[in-house]
Amino acid sequence: MSALFATTLFAQKDSLNAVVKVENEYNPIIVKAIKPSFTPQVENTSGNAPLDLVFSRSATPFERFVSSRDIKKLLPTQEQPYDGYARLGYGLKGWLDAKVGYRLNVAPNDKIDIFASLTGFNSDVDGLAGPEWKSRFYNTWLMADYTHTFSTMTLNVTGSINNNLFNYQPSGLIAAGVDKQNASSYNLLANIESKSMSSISYKANLGYKLGTRKYSTAQEERTSENHFIAGGEFACEIDNEQLRNLGVAVDFDAFIYNDAMKPQYYEYDNYISVRTNPFMNFRFDDWKLRVGIHADVLTANGKKVAFAPDVKLEGALTDNLTFYTAITGGNTLNGFEKLGELSPYWGYRTGDEQLTPTYKVFDVNSGMRVTFNPIAVNLYIGYDYEKYNLLPIVSIADPTGLVYTDFLQDDTRKFYIGGEVSGDCGGWLDAKADVRYNKWSSDAAAGSLLFAPMLQANLKARARIIDDLYVGAGYNYARYTKDGGERITDMNNLSADVSYKFHKQLRAYVQADNLLNRDYFDYAGYISRGVAVLLGIECNF
Repeated sequence: MSALFATTLFAQKDSLNAVVKVENEYNPIIVKAIKPSFTPQVENTSGNAPLDLVFSRSATPFERFVSSRDIKKLLPTQEQPYDGYARLGYGLKGWLDAKVGYRLNVAPNDKIDIFASLTGFNSDVDGLAGPEWKSRFYNTWLMADYTHTFSTMTLNVTGSINNNLFNYQPSGLIAAGVDKQNASSYNLLANIESKSMSSISYKANLGYKLGTRKYSTAQEERTSENHFIAGGEFACEIDNEQLRNLGVAVDFDAFIYNDAMKPQYYEYDNYISVRTNPFMNFRFDDWKLRVGIHADVLTANGKKVAFAPDVKLEGALTDNLTFYTAITGGNTLNGFEKLGELSPYWGYRTGDEQLTPTYKVFDVNSGMRVTFNPIAVNLYIGYDYEKYNLLPIVSIADPTGLVYTDFLQDDTRKFYIGGEVSGDCGGWLDAKADVRYNKWSSDAAAGSLLFAPMLQANLKARARIIDDLYVGAGYNYARYTKDGGERITDMNNLSADVSYKFHKQLRAYVQADNLLNRDYFDYAGYISRGVAVLLGIECNF
């Protein structure tokens, strides 16, 4: 179906120090994901703050709506007393941003949140190894969320459909074939959680996720992954001065693949994962201690039983100074959903082996939080060891010549040190900055960490100029590890946004991304779109 064509393949541009090198053996370049992501929603600190106005670390507006981890964040924070929210924006590079949400208060104990979104772009983008190509990516998200509050527990049911329509870029070496990529996910999740003041607490979940892809790389047959989910947590309060409670959390996941993913095609097998986490929580005056362990079992796909620590200690040294330390670990399942979070442009190679779940053997870190109102500072240091870590790489599908994000797995070790500072000056100015240094090592050959971020820095700030006028800015930087004598071009992204409330229910906004017009990788093999500007209007109703 597809085969790797290039080992070191970058855009043929001076800014990327382009090199195109073709070999017969499988020896791809490795792009360690920086996973550019949207900054968190702007908090409504004053009652007049702009709603859901965000700026991104990348030029891909659909990105915030790819991950199911953001389902709850998708619901806009409506201004009182309005239950509805709508937004429509359009801009350079064909940037489209349309959203609508509504909250139905059916009864005192029942509410339904409905949300729909259409985001994307359609424009000429720099190709990795050739001229500009006509890139398009549209993401559609539909969701309904129902919550009922009982006297002793809450019930939540969420259903969603997420669809990506896009195209891979041609390599410039071979003419592109199929140009109708389609990736969809269908989710139905139910949760219950206790809310009484009794000594027994619990929460449980049950769900089903269906992930499908069509025309992925050169594959015309639809591939699908059925993901069944069940789990929960049970805890019991203990009548003891030090030991406060004990409990156990359990997660059950079953993956079933259709025939197009079975051994004659991609060597994917069905499997079950069971992850357990027994724990105890202690309290010693101003200190909190959690002692637990992760015990994970896989029935196939790297069949194994593995253990990892779960220990956390936190306490106040003074009124303004808090110390914390932790050592954690456990399994991360590398299914369709996880790959989509790393890159929507992922695909397959002929004879692909199934991806083994990534296992964090341990992540030990310590730090201090200092607060002197309105400034808060957090400093930390740590060391992380992961087995079968996902390493995104660039591959070319044969015979179509489509560039796509592929994956390798390797054991990685990382020493890191960093800090962040934030402050809020009474709603007139709030800002946050963070910086982190990573020192990587792996068992792979030289060049495997070429795209691992060595230094990362992010800054975002927002100022209220007058009561109804807000100006925001962000800057995101990443310098990569020099490995094998090469270093990929730095990520260097300046963003900005302005919003003005000209009516009690209406607000106009402008968002701009990559104002420095730099070429860097949004995803493995996919270069940023350049300057992107979006103009729009939002409404509460």
